[in-house]
Amino acid sequence: MARIFLGKFSNKFPEQIQRRFYAAGAEGGVWYGDVKINDYVFAAYEGRIVGLWRAKEYTQMKNSVNPQDDGVLLFDEIKSYEDVSVINNFTRCKHFIHDLNLVNKVTKSVRNLGFISIATTKDCPRPEDIEFKTSSINIYVALENAKVDYLKGDIRVVINDIEEMKILKIEKVVEGQFVLYKELNDLYEERNKEDGKFTIRKLNEFAVVDNATNKRKFLIELIEAVEKYGFYKVSDIIKLYDNLLVGRKRSATPNPASDGKIELEQKPDCDGLEENDEYAELAGLLNFNPNLILYGPPGTGKTFATNNIIDAFEKKYFNKNSSFQKAKEEKRVKNITFHQSYSYEEFIEGIRPVLNNDEGVGYKLENGLFKEFCINAEKELIKRANNALYVDQINSDSNIWKISLGERKSDDVYNECLQKNEIAIGWLKDSNLNELEYSEILDLLGDGKFGEKPINNAHTINAFANEMKVGDIVLVLNSPETIRRIGIVKSEYYHIQADDYTHRRKVEWLHELDYPIEIKKYNNNTILTLKTVYKLSKMSISDIVRMTIEHSKEKQSIEDRHQIKPYYMIIDEINRGNISKIFGELITLIEQDKRGQDTILPYSKKEFKVPSNLYIIGTMNTADRSIAVIDTALRRRFTFVEIEPDSSILAKYDNPIVNDHVDLIKLMNSLNGKIIEKYDRDHRIGHAYFMGIDSLNSLYQTWYYKILPLLSEYFYNDVAALINIVGNSFFDECGNVKYLSMNKQEKGYSEFEEQIIAIYQEQKNG
Repeated sequence: MARIFLGKFSNKFPEQIQRRFYAAGAEGGVWYGDVKINDYVFAAYEGRIVGLWRAKEYTQMKNSVNPQDDGVLLFDEIKSYEDVSVINNFTRCKHFIHDLNLVNKVTKSVRNLGFISIATTKDCPRPEDIEFKTSSINIYVALENAKVDYLKGDIRVVINDIEEMKILKIEKVVEGQFVLYKELNDLYEERNKEDGKFTIRKLNEFAVVDNATNKRKFLIELIEAVEKYGFYKVSDIIKLYDNLLVGRKRSATPNPASDGKIELEQKPDCDGLEENDEYAELAGLLNFNPNLILYGPPGTGKTFATNNIIDAFEKKYFNKNSSFQKAKEEKRVKNITFHQSYSYEEFIEGIRPVLNNDEGVGYKLENGLFKEFCINAEKELIKRANNALYVDQINSDSNIWKISLGERKSDDVYNECLQKNEIAIGWLKDSNLNELEYSEILDLLGDGKFGEKPINNAHTINAFANEMKVGDIVLVLNSPETIRRIGIVKSEYYHIQADDYTHRRKVEWLHELDYPIEIKKYNNNTILTLKTVYKLSKMSISDIVRMTIEHSKEKQSIEDRHQIKPYYMIIDEINRGNISKIFGELITLIEQDKRGQDTILPYSKKEFKVPSNLYIIGTMNTADRSIAVIDTALRRRFTFVEIEPDSSILAKYDNPIVNDHVDLIKLMNSLNGKIIEKYDRDHRIGHAYFMGIDSLNSLYQTWYYKILPLLSEYFYNDVAALINIVGNSFFDECGNVKYLSMNKQEKGYSEFEEQIIAIYQEQKNG
């Protein structure tokens, strides 16, 4: 039997499909997946099988796909196909064996692999004789006694009962009888060891805990169908594997829902996000302009695109081992949503009322979300290769403390602290302050041995032991107007045995500065006092950054700059806010050539800048407000990229055929064609509305509770336009919605399916 592969060809390089080649260097390269001359390849492009090819030769050929290496694999075309879906037809072919390759890798982004080997059954015909439209099997999750009209080759995942829904085995219909489907059953057993097997209901509970919304949607549909009919017909075996057969995604972190067990991490078979090639070009725009807006109709995946752009930018321009998820975990991604009442005070800074139980209402100056995020991003600019780990611990909540190390007449304590990377204070040398609260400290100081002002001393000791935290900044007193060292607190308080100064914390000293540093201009023209430890409330992290940059002995090296991490602020619905009001004077400072320049903020009267490592990505729903009326100041300072509805994505990532009858691609294209005629292109329906539809019931809910309300909003009080778009079966003459039956009729279709199909068949016939 000839060897068969599925070849995944990127839509970024249509040249490969047109000229029938694959550019991945010389023979033996990992991308070829061991394809040999005369092997058969089903070429997959945008989620569809476009042809059956046979490997002809490895050779050299100039091409634009891989200009650095002329090595290519050429193919002869044996057969071409139309309208054959990878998910709906290829993965359900009765002549293929459903191993990991077929139920997972054929549609996923697998690192460094473009060709997936396909195992075949003993009775598989020649590749050119496979007719996908007549070779599809059905897949069910079912009770063993459920009444289902099983056909040859059909697969069923057998569950024990409705209450528990435990998976017992996976079977296949062979010669009219069920036999164990060894390959798929073994794959399930391998992915779910005995101590990690969960019932379907338990997996659904985990999906809630894990906030896995797509998985939960799939499992809820499955559970409801089994409760009602005794079985669930699966439209997409890839989703069956991902959401059910693979079990629960595991991590090394204990979860309350897992009864306290710490589970080993289960490595994914494929990369987490989709291929970033298509987003790399958009990521590159952030180098051209750090401000980007993605705009388009609702449901076009603007948020999904934003995440992938960040992922591509992280890998290409920061660290190849980084990702969107890692940036999010490091709190370098901030999501906000603009609305009509969003204000400058919320975004930049403002005076907010504060309730004081003793004195009533007071007022406090607070930073807005954007200013806070800028401070967090700006601290990256003081990084060096040797301190990056500790600078990462600084954030906008970090406090700045003045500290005196030792007595004024001696540098012994200061020098010891400098050498040991510590800070230290005296008082109560035999007491471990971890065990004491402020009131207890005050009581111990009250016997008169520690001066006449025990309250001041108690505040100092309590601040050092209980209030100071990791990531705070300490400035060491040199004189009332200067400091002689800056440090980053890197440990909690601890107590040592010594003659004096027994209270300690570890710090990371910033040595590469030109000390001493005059402090007045950074501390609002205020000198330092002799109190041992106190908070410098007039200073911010921005002042520390400014101080460090201005007094650095050497500029950052290339190695140092590689430590600077990018930060991303995502502003959803950016067109719904009053941009001039929200950004204020910062609308100028976000420009690329104005980054790093100072302005004086009106409330705090302090200098502020937008750092160069901060990227702003906005999204705009064009159905809310046309791009044509966007604030001119905003338009000048952002790069705009349109994200359009793309029905091909349904075939690439989902099964576009529902219940073997309804073609979602044709439905979406038909609706959008009519919307353009009756309204405009800004009000088309995005592909996200049609994704994740795994059953007729799911389509019914999406249609009646998402799509029809959206169309009713677009064509408010225009019943004629609504009927023109969806036909007269879904609205009466007054515009009231008519709910059609999902019960099967004599033809095998329900009334609902018939009228949905009529929407796009009507257009085709017309």
